[in-house]
Amino acid sequence: MGNIESDGKVATLDYVDKFIELTGEHSIIGRACVVHSGTDDLGEGSFPDSKTTGHAGGRLGCGVIGRSSPF
Repeated sequence: MGNIESDGKVATLDYVDKFIELTGEHSIIGRACVVHSGTDDLGEGSFPDSKTTGHAGGRLGCGVIGRSSPF
């Protein structure tokens, strides 16, 4: 899904994706979303942890993707 940018206090994201699924075998429901302190290099960096963590820094917050109403 890429990186989210903030002003240091607030981050807002409106995201539309034609490939993400909400049902079925590849659904994102129940998966985690993690916010890191830095920018994820998407595995393209030269740092030892680029392929595993995207060299994105410490974890600031996380949550589980869910839905609040049936669709």
